[in-house]
Amino acid sequence: MAEEKKEEMVPVAAEYEVVDQVDDQAIIELMTGQTIQDYVYSFKQGGRTVEGLTLAGINEAANRRGGIQIEEVNYEEREHSWIATAKAVDTITGSSRYGAYEQAKMAGGRSDPFAFTKAVHKAQRNAIKQLIPVPVIREVLNFYLHRKANTGSAAPQPQLPQSGGNIANAQKAAFAIANNLADPLEKKGITKANLWEYIKRKYGVESRNDMSEMQWTQLSAELKAAETSSKLLDELCERVKQLTTASQESEVPKPDDPAPDAAEAQDSPF
Repeated sequence: MAEEKKEEMVPVAAEYEVVDQVDDQAIIELMTGQTIQDYVYSFKQGGRTVEGLTLAGINEAANRRGGIQIEEVNYEEREHSWIATAKAVDTITGSSRYGAYEQAKMAGGRSDPFAFTKAVHKAQRNAIKQLIPVPVIREVLNFYLHRKANTGSAAPQPQLPQSGGNIANAQKAAFAIANNLADPLEKKGITKANLWEYIKRKYGVESRNDMSEMQWTQLSAELKAAETSSKLLDELCERVKQLTTASQESEVPKPDDPAPDAAEAQDSPF
């Protein structure tokens, strides 16, 4: 019996890929403004039932426990992957743990626009999970398994991330995250006009209508990463400031031209 419980809490390598796909879907749902469906996973493997918490379930358990927060996030870009590390701290006990994750840039044979965000979220997941007391994990696990059984919903079926969707949803996701970041950016001297100028130059566009669904999705991932970490927010601000400075040094407005901020603000989608 004890051995069975251990397997429920820590999936072995053969099961990890399935669990990882569930968390991939949860991150995509988060990034595209959908309601996260699965807090637990439950499936048959080798004649036994394997159950545990998804990324969303781990975050829920951390919220119930309280006092657990991410203190540090670092990342490295490699040719074919992103590597992220995160430090989680238990402010109640003073304990801390590190989590890491390497996320491939390709998924299903094509470029994955969520690769960077997946790496960051999964590194945080791996750090946070180590600090959550087992009784709290079991409490959340049992609660959502019980609710799933009562509602008659089937066990979650992991799916590979889909590249479909429409550009309107991708735009809405980027707008929502940008609005959430408006105040933190303002406090660091970054206006909406500055952010929009950064976006235009980064993607080589003049209007929101020039941006593709892929570009909106990539932008959402960049902004969402900045929302999750003060360090990543600072790095975004630095990139915006560097580009703004370079733009001001390379362009001389004509006397009849409107002030740059005013002109950019009119065109800004945020």
